[in-house]
Amino acid sequence: MHREAVQTYTATQAFWDREAAAPALKTWMAHPLVRSSIPSFLSYLAGRTFPRALSVGCGTGGLERALLAHGVCEHIDAFDGSEQSLQIAREEAVRAGVADRVHYFIADFNEPRLPRHAYDIVFVNQAMHHVAKLEKLYRAIMRTLREDGLLYLDEYIGPSRHDWTDANFARHRAVYDSLPQRVRLEEKLPFPIQVDDPSEAIRSSEIIAELEVGFEVVARVDYGGTLLAPLYPFLEPEDAIIEQLVDIEREWLRGGAPSYYTTLIAKPKRGIRGTLATARYFAVPKLKRIARELRR
Repeated sequence: MHREAVQTYTATQAFWDREAAAPALKTWMAHPLVRSSIPSFLSYLAGRTFPRALSVGCGTGGLERALLAHGVCEHIDAFDGSEQSLQIAREEAVRAGVADRVHYFIADFNEPRLPRHAYDIVFVNQAMHHVAKLEKLYRAIMRTLREDGLLYLDEYIGPSRHDWTDANFARHRAVYDSLPQRVRLEEKLPFPIQVDDPSEAIRSSEIIAELEVGFEVVARVDYGGTLLAPLYPFLEPEDAIIEQLVDIEREWLRGGAPSYYTTLIAKPKRGIRGTLATARYFAVPKLKRIARELRR
């Protein structure tokens, strides 16, 4: 790795080790009024059982335990960059009685080493927006899926961390400023950037475009977060205020505002289209790097 990439990876590991040991993040999806309105795409997989699955960015293992409990998967391999998270995942798997059906290992999203044609389905749950080398990971997923394999992606696809400006955040701040002062934790709503995790939303706005290079989306549900996700960490979450924000966000979405979160099922392109996609995933980052070096 280049020195900058090593520093980013180390800082990210440290952040998620701390978060696993003592969770501090406030996420909009944790509130019951919000959570109840988010569709579960696991229903799309109901009635199917996948013999072998891979979970990318598994964290403390909640998704794997749910998949095994609902009979969606028979065996799951799962990896994350945080050893502390993996330790908790292993302990919880033992408590849930599924330790013999899930294998956890540490790995870097940006340097995937995945076996060829090994998995029937790959799950990426709120991890892809931490990936800098999207092309490399998508290419690895294409190659590790079996012929009829699927990719399940539940993800933040809103603005990347460097995309925020006073102009494109003005609408969010106007809503925040209109709320009662007693529920606002900051005088001015800050940009939704996790400063101490340099991987947060590193290329989130490119996730769908890069996915469509090598995959065909067969089902998709966008579920918002456009207003709620940036505001929620800086609020005292009174139910009436959350209900108000849910209604405002729905108005935004009906008016054409983009959804910041989506869940989708995709299948990798095969044949000549698959070959061309894997070639593009391989070549384009290298060409971009050459162009940057030439500009320097």
